[in-house]
Amino acid sequence: MQAEGEVGLFFFCTMLRRLLSILFVVCMFASSIRAQTSYAAEQQQVLAAAANQWLINQLREVNPRYFDCNAPTIIKPAAGEVRLFGQSITLTQEQVNRYADWCFPGGDCQRFLSVVAASNVYLPLFKKKAQQLQLHEDAAWMPVVLSGCNQQFRGSGDRVGLWAMPYLAARKQHLRIDSLLDERMGADFTTDAALKHYRYLLETHSGDDLRAAAAYRWGSARVASIDSTLIGEALIAAMDSSVTDYLGFYAYTLQLMRSAVVDNQLTVCMEILGHWQPVVIDKQLRVEALTTVLKLDESAVRSANPVYTGKYLAPGYRRVPFVLEDTVLNRYRLMADSIARWQPPAPVMEEVWETTWINHRVGKGENLGRIASKHHVSIAQLKKWNKLRSDKIRQGQLLKIEQRRKVTIEKITEESFPEEPNLDESPTEVISSDSLRPSPFAPSPSPLTYTVKRGDTLWSIARKFPGVTEQDLMKWNKCGQNIRPGQKLRVTNDN
Repeated sequence: MQAEGEVGLFFFCTMLRRLLSILFVVCMFASSIRAQTSYAAEQQQVLAAAANQWLINQLREVNPRYFDCNAPTIIKPAAGEVRLFGQSITLTQEQVNRYADWCFPGGDCQRFLSVVAASNVYLPLFKKKAQQLQLHEDAAWMPVVLSGCNQQFRGSGDRVGLWAMPYLAARKQHLRIDSLLDERMGADFTTDAALKHYRYLLETHSGDDLRAAAAYRWGSARVASIDSTLIGEALIAAMDSSVTDYLGFYAYTLQLMRSAVVDNQLTVCMEILGHWQPVVIDKQLRVEALTTVLKLDESAVRSANPVYTGKYLAPGYRRVPFVLEDTVLNRYRLMADSIARWQPPAPVMEEVWETTWINHRVGKGENLGRIASKHHVSIAQLKKWNKLRSDKIRQGQLLKIEQRRKVTIEKITEESFPEEPNLDESPTEVISSDSLRPSPFAPSPSPLTYTVKRGDTLWSIARKFPGVTEQDLMKWNKCGQNIRPGQKLRVTNDN
């Protein structure tokens, strides 16, 4: 009997150990899937935001040929061995399929071409700075993966700007970050700071670029625990799935970007920037004052000046000039005093009655009169609210009682908005005909319908109209995801 008990106990322990092993493997697999899904969603958001940034919209307007899918030669990397920082990385077929879906959702090339356009503007600067610090040339491509070359990028945690720099890393490199400015959203000196931080990580991780690249994106703590003797494929195999996915997508993107043969976009970009002129800010001004008096689109002004993140313009700051489109420059000079004097309108307050309902449980010896007196209501009201036919109530019964109180709220009225400044109060100045040209900042009335163009998706159309989502378009037009060129879609809920 004792021997049989020992055999049974041994069998039970063996089965329990196997079950625990299986449960551990399942948990690790689920964790891996979760990490990949999280990184995939984040990377697609990066690419989507990069394709709709201000610079890309400006480039698309002046040089639409650059965004023609048939113009560049795009060769999608195949599964197999690729090189990253001079080390071999093997991409599986499952990886290249997923990465292709990130870059070309639904077969649309516009997202990828937008990132190519932005990279052709910034890469000469990135490569020059990396070469000066004697870094591997692949380090210059890091912003393509981290932010899609988007100066206004805001990622998970506190990563911001072209180089997705965390707050502490940026402050260590003496970038200014306060309530008015965030220099991580600059380009020239921001690249210096980011590459110096990368060089510091490279020195910290024994000169291994793969470790330094992973540490730049995910933090040194995630890399420090890995065996220091591992390199290349062995190193990547020891990392968790999100880091592996990041490095795999990094290698994939490099191969993909280098295959896109297009004209250099930097010249066209310089032509665009030539229409913007620096404005000397010698005293603190509200951004809202500037956009309200000059009747500009505040989001467009901020997009052209990404370093200026606060409600006010920083006086005396010269490192990154504040710029305005040349067609409104004369108006700015003419209305400088009005802008300085402008104050946000005082809110119009209004008193309204707020109604809430409470429940009162009838206590021992209570009657309607006592309850009505306690809550400052009438017996008739109590009977009406609770549909009572008589004055009889019982102990423990629940009674609904309406409670009303006056509250003060801000009332939005047309009178609460400022009037247009009187130009007669400002110094007289001759306005050139150029200043009368339409400004890209000037808001235009939203159309009621949109005609679908070739390559359009519901997602890309929704991005053209602030506040509109894919779900809105499907609801308003009673359609699914499939749309065709020439189809007219309602893009507003107005009747």
